Amino acid sequence: MRFLITLLLFLYCCSGNEKQVVDVPYNNLRTNRLLLQGSDALKQHNFMQALALADSADKYAVQKADIHFFKGRVYSELGRFSEAEQAYKNALKAVPGYRGALNNLGNNAYRQQNFSQAIDYYIQEVTQNQAPIPLRALGRAFVELGKTDSARTCFQKAIDLDMNYAAAYFNLAQLEEDEGNFKQALQHAGRAYGIEPDNLEYRYVYSTLLVQMDRGSEAIYNLRKIVEKWPWHHGAHYNLGRALIQAGQKTDGENYIEQAERVRAVQAKIDHLENTVRALPDDPYSYAALAFALRKVGRYNDAMHSYKVALYLDPGNFDIWNNVANLYLLQGDTITALSTYNYIVDRNPALTDIWLNMGVVYALSNQKEKARSAWKQVLAYQSENAAALNYLKKINGN
Repeated sequence: MRFLITLLLFLYCCSGNEKQVVDVPYNNLRTNRLLLQGSDALKQHNFMQALALADSADKYAVQKADIHFFKGRVYSELGRFSEAEQAYKNALKAVPGYRGALNNLGNNAYRQQNFSQAIDYYIQEVTQNQAPIPLRALGRAFVELGKTDSARTCFQKAIDLDMNYAAAYFNLAQLEEDEGNFKQALQHAGRAYGIEPDNLEYRYVYSTLLVQMDRGSEAIYNLRKIVEKWPWHHGAHYNLGRALIQAGQKTDGENYIEQAERVRAVQAKIDHLENTVRALPDDPYSYAALAFALRKVGRYNDAMHSYKVALYLDPGNFDIWNNVANLYLLQGDTITALSTYNYIVDRNPALTDIWLNMGVVYALSNQKEKARSAWKQVLAYQSENAAALNYLKKINGN
């Protein structure tokens, strides 16, 4: 029982901004454990490992629908929507009415902007599963088609089923804001923010509503915190500038508005790269370019996701593997960075730049013997490598 509770909590995941409904696999313990490990791999964007674990689980599975459903989640994260659709449909074929499969099919249609199709799937899910998640998803799809009354009804029904469902309050706030009902929007945004105070998206919408209602001085503290955590966010800079101006701090406010334009220009480049990825979904270099741009602005988790999709498409690309290792370092994960460097040189020991990087990381981790060994590997391939010779001279105290 304790294992199943842990599994239930762990398997709950998100894809983009839409929650992917995840059912608890009803299988033997070995299958469940492998799926749990697969979910952990998926959380870390290790897509190939996640699929390999699913294949292993398939060997022991009593109920194959669980495996199909999990693979659907992985393919959804990869943006492989055709494969994901087939996997979810396989789950439904194995177990008609498999909980969450129709919702996740709707999410995939939504992400491809097939909103009418998404609505069809969500309605089927809601028909068999009156739950907050598919109701909220249905509301979001109605918003995209301009059916605001239907959307409002869905969000409210989701809240009626779960009074603490912050995401539904948040979407209701956005809807009321778009309709110009700022007072109601602020009330709903405040409720979402109150339920999940650490959610920066809820905090941002609540704060920008204050600015729109000429209550900018109340939003300054929150917007400063958001800018600190999201330095790439154009709207946070812009609204902080407006808030400061409303509070009489004109010079500081104008500086933030100017910064907002610079951030917006960078974001425009990222938007272009995201469009390129959508147009060329099988090109690993498009994903790698997007990852590089995301890394530059500090969006490390998004960058890692894009790098790992690139590696799924081209698993033997050591340049991308090197970028992944470097990103782990930027995130402060020295252990995984070193593990990744070792993975690379195990497969291609002639890559001297990787050995150099490994040596530096080992030295910074006070593992001097391993650092020496790494730099000596460089010299085994390039006996006159100046960087390696210099590093060895320093670590030997010469």
